[in-house]
Amino acid sequence: MAVIKKRYGATDGWINMPDGTVHYIFGFCDITDVPENEVFNYRGKATLLAPLLEVYEGDEIYLTLTNLGFPQRPDLDDTHTIHWHGFPNQISLWDGVPEASISVPVGRNFEYYYEPLDPGTYMYHCHFEPVEHIQMGMVGPLIVRPLIEKDPDYTGRKFAYNDISTEYDREAIIFVTEMDARPHHLVANVQVFDWTDYCPQYWMINGRAYPDTVKPPNDPSFPSQPYSAYIEGFTDEKVLLRFINLGFENHSIQITGIPFKVIGLDAKELRGLNGEDLSQWRNAVYVAPGQTVDAIITLPDAGKYILYNRSLQRNTNNGIPSGGMMTEINVLEV
Repeated sequence: MAVIKKRYGATDGWINMPDGTVHYIFGFCDITDVPENEVFNYRGKATLLAPLLEVYEGDEIYLTLTNLGFPQRPDLDDTHTIHWHGFPNQISLWDGVPEASISVPVGRNFEYYYEPLDPGTYMYHCHFEPVEHIQMGMVGPLIVRPLIEKDPDYTGRKFAYNDISTEYDREAIIFVTEMDARPHHLVANVQVFDWTDYCPQYWMINGRAYPDTVKPPNDPSFPSQPYSAYIEGFTDEKVLLRFINLGFENHSIQITGIPFKVIGLDAKELRGLNGEDLSQWRNAVYVAPGQTVDAIITLPDAGKYILYNRSLQRNTNNGIPSGGMMTEINVLEV
């Protein structure tokens, strides 16, 4: 098994919406292997989503969190944590819930240790003042890959779980969140928001709203939003969609003309106690807050297909269609 060492910084930044508005966020950035005398150059460079953490089951992960502070709000000396949501830690020290572990003050470091034993789709987030910090953007995707991929008999093949029935050709993260712009503006301007008034105006996939979701990854137009949600493949290919919801609303996602085979929930393959196949065919995938869903689609005839939220209000940008929680799937002929 591999030993993986990562270092993330907690800081703030700004993101763009398709309607031209700019919004203040909290978040994480990847400062792995950055020289110590350059670490603080990453203050104000948080990304939404936070960096993808990708490992194999049985790997040993040493993840250092450095609190870089908030350049926009130097008066706000919040501590931060990293909580692997849904991941069983043997002791609470590395769980990231500050009441039972440790939170990191500005200018300090803390090293987390993990040894994932179960493959699947997870998520992580800051658990200090989680209602505020999650909404402000301190959320990221986490993938634990199965050991079957390292078996010489399956070299070069991809699986969601240690089960050949979960094989796929391509994969895509569908990380859904929503944003109420008011607290982002108020926090940036040293004002208080009443969270009981929470009412989003923007709905996003992978930190962007449509049509920005289909633009390339690491597009220079979105320096703080590196993830694309655009999907492209060939007819008859199987695509694993890793749905993650770290917002506060339930979402129902559909692709007109393409059914989903749901094979996993919350990083658990849908198998019975005696190995029964409990996978489900669905026309829509329902994802609750804090939940992950693994679903495989088989790409149909060549053409463009739309992945969208069945609540049409959520396919808007501050009330203006078409936008929000949508992306495109481009199917090519073989």
